Amino acid sequence: MNLLRDELHRIADEAPQIDLAERALKGARHRRAITLALVVATAVAMLTGGVVTVVTVVNGGLRGEGPIVLTPVPEVVPALPKKGVGPLARAYTHLCPPPTIDDTDCVDGRWRVVTTSGVTYELTAALGLRNVGKEVLLGPVAITQNGRRIAYYSEKQQTIEVRDLRSGRIWKAPLTISKDDLDGENFLRLSPDGLHLIYTNFGGRPRPYSVLIDIAGGETSALNGDWFPVSVGDGGSPVTLVRPYDSTTRIRVLGNAPVTVKDFTYSFSALGPDGRTLVRIGSPRGRDAKPTPERPRTIVTIDAISGRENPEVAPQGIPEELSPSHLGGWVSETEVTLLAVPKLPRSGTPTLYAVNVHTGKTRQLRTFDSETTGVLPGLIG
Repeated sequence: MNLLRDELHRIADEAPQIDLAERALKGARHRRAITLALVVATAVAMLTGGVVTVVTVVNGGLRGEGPIVLTPVPEVVPALPKKGVGPLARAYTHLCPPPTIDDTDCVDGRWRVVTTSGVTYELTAALGLRNVGKEVLLGPVAITQNGRRIAYYSEKQQTIEVRDLRSGRIWKAPLTISKDDLDGENFLRLSPDGLHLIYTNFGGRPRPYSVLIDIAGGETSALNGDWFPVSVGDGGSPVTLVRPYDSTTRIRVLGNAPVTVKDFTYSFSALGPDGRTLVRIGSPRGRDAKPTPERPRTIVTIDAISGRENPEVAPQGIPEELSPSHLGGWVSETEVTLLAVPKLPRSGTPTLYAVNVHTGKTRQLRTFDSETTGVLPGLIG
């Protein structure tokens, strides 16, 4: 999305303001190719092992633990047990290394998950990277903010499943999604308890498709597929959507009138505990209103009901070689998760922080041993 955003900023300087929905559809395959490239990079990096700081779940929040030294991940890992699994720290797709004399039974493109205690499992029920004709498909995956439930596209069931890792209970979404429908960009957004989700597809169907799913109640509600999903609350409300244009972004919390941000961005947090506060990464434009070569290093809080924005706040303690990349769920009334990534290749270590949206004070939650991070609990990507 960052690459797409920068390119659309360039377009914005040369064209009048228009609705980007159709343009986004045309660019879906290109953006997905970028995503797949990042997935490959993640998988390759994970093959090397390394040092990573994990996150432990504490009463629904997060706290950082000391670094755990991980041995290189084996080419064949056990399948995710049916139950009794602790909270997850991340999910990623694994690619096998080039064949050798001592070739293994490694299977390309499978989703893997890593617990906060550092144990790796294969998520065999989820659709990983798959070549279908001339297309490469990747089933969407999402993890709840507390890491205890995971949603994924089940190739066998042809729908989205939500799995409770401790009890092993599985809920199936009451709709059928064929593999052909995955031809495009797919997004999952989970409520904090994992029992409501938004599934959105850009580019795979004749037109954008989005649906709100009550996974436990077995009910679905159609959403406007032209809007990008941001978050959904427990009980299925509030639902937060955004719709970027060339130089503005519309925000809508369902049940309220849309508001406008004078910037193009997808980089939002989940809606805050108060039901109206959003956080976005600051403007990528300089004083001359043109895109700057570097990602912004500020965050902005927005009242998603009234549209009022507070002044930009600079997160403190983030190394100069890193820039804010994505936001996620809230870990307290005033702190939201923020992922900072290297500005240049091999120039730093991606790090997850909790940042106070009013003061900019940060707490480090976890660092990563590779330049890509896969799917993280609660992160909006």
